[in-house]
Amino acid sequence: MKQIPTLAQLIKQAINNQLLDVHTALIGRIEKYDASSQLADIQPLAKHASEQENLPLLVDVPILFPRAGGFFISLPIQVGDFIQIIFNESNIDDFLTESVSTINPTSRFSLQGAIAIPGIYPFSKAIHEAHKVNLVIGKDNGPQVHIDDEKIRLGSEKADKALAIASSVKNELEKIRSAFQTHVHTYHSTPTTTQIIPIGNLGTTKVMAE
Repeated sequence: MKQIPTLAQLIKQAINNQLLDVHTALIGRIEKYDASSQLADIQPLAKHASEQENLPLLVDVPILFPRAGGFFISLPIQVGDFIQIIFNESNIDDFLTESVSTINPTSRFSLQGAIAIPGIYPFSKAIHEAHKVNLVIGKDNGPQVHIDDEKIRLGSEKADKALAIASSVKNELEKIRSAFQTHVHTYHSTPTTTQIIPIGNLGTTKVMAE
């Protein structure tokens, strides 16, 4: 005999069905990315447990990069990258278009309030060169900047060649130039001096050291 569900069971099932449309955070995959607007089309990877269907493609999702005070850190998002999707309590279109934001009580935590944060990957794709101590900025298995307790190292954590300071190099070259300028030698009884043109600016304009 078929068992008739109790009122409590019906209420619980109704709540569970409603919660299927309440979203807080999911992992997705980048399908399209526009670097100029920092908007991406993202496919959520989770499926509905009961229906085993894909969630719809999320279009024009803002990518969150660390940013404040006019400074930022950006990453070269690529198609196929994994990303953490966060769903706001309400639609964020008003905020994005600088309009007055309101909370719609009928569509809270829906797919319409999505933003995305890069960085999450499966265990099999962990960063190979994540450092235990140093702050590292760079490409995995590629060029990196390491900052440890004592030095900033350009290229890799093994960088140990000191960079020359432009002003010090110029001073030393000026000494050589001055010595040549004041040196007098005689050729066929005619005193001559060697002239070296002034030394130009040797410093970089965008990379500084102390």
